[in-house]
Amino acid sequence: MFSIKESIKYGWEKSKEHMELVLFTTLLILAVGSIAGGFGENQNELSLIGIIAIIFGIIIKIGYNKIFLRIHDGEIPKFVDIFKEYPIFWRYLGVSILYPLVILGGLILIIIPGIIWAVRFSFSPIIVIDTKSGPVAAMKESYAITKDNFWKLVLFFIVMALINLLGLILFGVGLIVTLPVSTMAYVLVYRKLTEAKAGLITNPSPQTI
Repeated sequence: MFSIKESIKYGWEKSKEHMELVLFTTLLILAVGSIAGGFGENQNELSLIGIIAIIFGIIIKIGYNKIFLRIHDGEIPKFVDIFKEYPIFWRYLGVSILYPLVILGGLILIIIPGIIWAVRFSFSPIIVIDTKSGPVAAMKESYAITKDNFWKLVLFFIVMALINLLGLILFGVGLIVTLPVSTMAYVLVYRKLTEAKAGLITNPSPQTI
């Protein structure tokens, strides 16, 4: 079982402990995300450079989460590691497309299923990053590890959203603090959930879509 309060405290402490790495990687992901988002908002200006920026942004996001996983696991990652997770790009892209499509399908089915699936499949992306499994396998694993924790996870994600909203309100600068704290908290909750439930985490094996 995980504690929301302890996860936030853990995120804060770990972020302070690895302050330099956390600061520079967060600045990078925010900068790249802003650039990629700018291209994505105007389809008329979407060019080869825009597509490259979006792809690069996804690779950076994968590397960012992997760094936080390694910090949690007691490793000492380096800044350059944020660029090294490109081999799982397609699997991550697959789950990034499949996950919202499933939620959309659930929302169409009288809304409630979409909300439930949004929570139950919420760890699919990080499972792909952590285990290098395929999108479908990752979603099955996420559904398994979130069993019996639905309402607590709903509250957790609401709190994380409010924390990052606060960072956004503070002229966006606050995200430099709130983004790594919430990411580290998310990683801790993920690890806590997988401690009690075996699956891809304890028996990893490469899978495809």
